[in-house]
Amino acid sequence: MKVILTKDVDKLGKSGDMKSVADGFATNFLIPRNLAVPAAGGAYRAWQHDIASREDKRARERSEAEVTANRIASTTLTMGVKVGDAGKLYGSIGGKEIAEALARRGIVVDRHKVELDEPLKSLGTYKVAIKVFSGMTPEVTVVVEPKG
Repeated sequence: MKVILTKDVDKLGKSGDMKSVADGFATNFLIPRNLAVPAAGGAYRAWQHDIASREDKRARERSEAEVTANRIASTTLTMGVKVGDAGKLYGSIGGKEIAEALARRGIVVDRHKVELDEPLKSLGTYKVAIKVFSGMTPEVTVVVEPKG
């Protein structure tokens, strides 16, 4: 029986996928738990329309992400921080601070998308990757210098 998944199902597929499954699995498990609907008549036509609209939405998101990626790649953030002896920072600069600095420049990025293995704890120039879209990770230049 062909079904269209309405939710992600482990080891079967993601929401929106059309799968061919055993009749008993569909009628006794997937359909009663609202994990799938039979792929017949109106549901099949709606699924085809949904795929087209999803592809359009994905193309729009990708073009917006490319613009954001170009802006991020051409941005240099200068972070002024308090410095102690031997160039050690008081505190550190993490993903949250980098995301806030980008937001002040008009580039809105979730702090979890900042790919920073460990916080920046010394003066210098760093390249920090920002995950914008799948397969798109531009690098922003972060300059850490003493305040004042």
